[in-house]
Amino acid sequence: MKTLRKTVKIGCVVLGSLGVIASALLAQDLPDRGPVPFATYDVNGDGYVSQQEFYDIRDARMQQKATAGMPMKNAGNAPDFSALDKDKDGKLTELELLRGQNEQMQKNKGNKSMQPQQSRMPAFESFDTNKDGRLSKQELEESRDKRMEQKAADGKMLKNSANRMPFEDIDANGDGQISKEEFLNHQMRRK
Repeated sequence: MKTLRKTVKIGCVVLGSLGVIASALLAQDLPDRGPVPFATYDVNGDGYVSQQEFYDIRDARMQQKATAGMPMKNAGNAPDFSALDKDKDGKLTELELLRGQNEQMQKNKGNKSMQPQQSRMPAFESFDTNKDGRLSKQELEESRDKRMEQKAADGKMLKNSANRMPFEDIDANGDGQISKEEFLNHQMRRK
């Protein structure tokens, strides 16, 4: 019986140590600022984020920030897994995660001032003029030019228009078209 207790105690110590090591390794891959990339959440690489992966990464991020003396702002307003899992299948796709991150960033921006703010970043659909779910280089350029003209007509400048990312950099898979996922990834990087 003594041997069994000793074995259980050693097992608990080893298990606890592995948890600390895993958290430390996760924290090394977490960005200091901005949204956590999908690939970081998808710890097992199966193309989906489970509820366990989601909360493990969130906890590691919060721990990382607290250790650095920079507690996360708006952590109390963070959505739970079920709010992001729109199709309620118990796992997050990259698009579900990106949409949730975008929505959360917009909410957090609105919390910074008393006046409601509108999103400055346009929706994918405003660029997809032929409504085929993909952006061609021509659609992207024409939509960008149209936005610049509209801003100018309103007496405003389009910020960072000289630094806009080339089509090829947004088209991550190089297929000559930008998917909604690629578009949202681009917006997240710019924020």
